[in-house]
Amino acid sequence: MSGISGYPVVGGGVVPRPIDGGGDYCQNLVIRTNLSSVDSEVLSTTNVDDVLPVVAEGIDGPVRVMKDGRVLGTVLSGLLLELLNCINGGTEYVAKVEKIDGAICQVIITAVK
Repeated sequence: MSGISGYPVVGGGVVPRPIDGGGDYCQNLVIRTNLSSVDSEVLSTTNVDDVLPVVAEGIDGPVRVMKDGRVLGTVLSGLLLELLNCINGGTEYVAKVEKIDGAICQVIITAVK
């Protein structure tokens, strides 16, 4: 069995590791990332400093940032499995828009405190 970034690869999938620290870990998880598959129409109505909901579409994702009920973009990150585990465990997250440059939208994802 081989591994990727500390995660064993099983049957073509990646198994998330247990989260040390439980709820504290989830409350302190911060992810800065560029969104992928950004919807240009939704982006045109988005501003820097907007705070938007982060949702998982099912237990295995994908994880999306929403704006007015529409998908702004998809979260891709090396911490995606941890984020999914935390969301599935009941922690809510928001994404604050930090930068918009053409079709690029950078967000910082934090837990709702």
